[in-house]
Amino acid sequence: MMRRLADLLCLAALAAWPWGGLQAGTVQVQVTLPVPERVDMTGIDTVLVTRVVLMNDNPKVNVNKETVSYLRRELRKNTHLHVLDVEAPPLPEQPLDELARNPEFWKDMSAKYGADMILTSSLKYAITDRSSFITEDVISPITGQRVRRTRYADREGFEMEFHVYFIRGRDGKLLYDDTFSEDATLDGKGNDPLTALFVMFEHIQPELFGIIASNQKVESRIIFTD
Repeated sequence: MMRRLADLLCLAALAAWPWGGLQAGTVQVQVTLPVPERVDMTGIDTVLVTRVVLMNDNPKVNVNKETVSYLRRELRKNTHLHVLDVEAPPLPEQPLDELARNPEFWKDMSAKYGADMILTSSLKYAITDRSSFITEDVISPITGQRVRRTRYADREGFEMEFHVYFIRGRDGKLLYDDTFSEDATLDGKGNDPLTALFVMFEHIQPELFGIIASNQKVESRIIFTD
């Protein structure tokens, strides 16, 4: 079905092309393709976001609070779901990968809050010192020539590993889970850890919310003109 739709879109782009100015050969066009959600969302209207299981401590930012707020905000923006505005429920001291496969636990939670779907997750967010000597090319202010020099640069590294689980409320079944990893190195010291975290979340946002909401993507297609 998706392949046929892509072919039809290509034909539509082909029909709209100004043929008078084309030379023999090929032409590249951009087509917009629908990307369906990866799980069956039938009957799912409300979603509950739990507290995040933190894999490490980070004294510079309240990672749990900020991540829950981000997920709620983006769910409202990128899906049709009604996000339950309740305090994010905590989770028991148990590996989340095991807990996510305990349907009775999630059935009880969904019944308590009236949730059709539960989003739960774990997060590792680490900040490290990556200062080191670097080699760079610069223009000499004296000769105007390009010269290579080595200098010491202050840098910080930010690493995120986010494992998300989508669970259906009525039967506690794990519908989908995935892990997203991001890594960034920023110049200087004292970079805002919250800004860095949100930038990394923005990188994974299309893939993350594409799990439960349809999306679109633009791809190139080659059309033969001769």
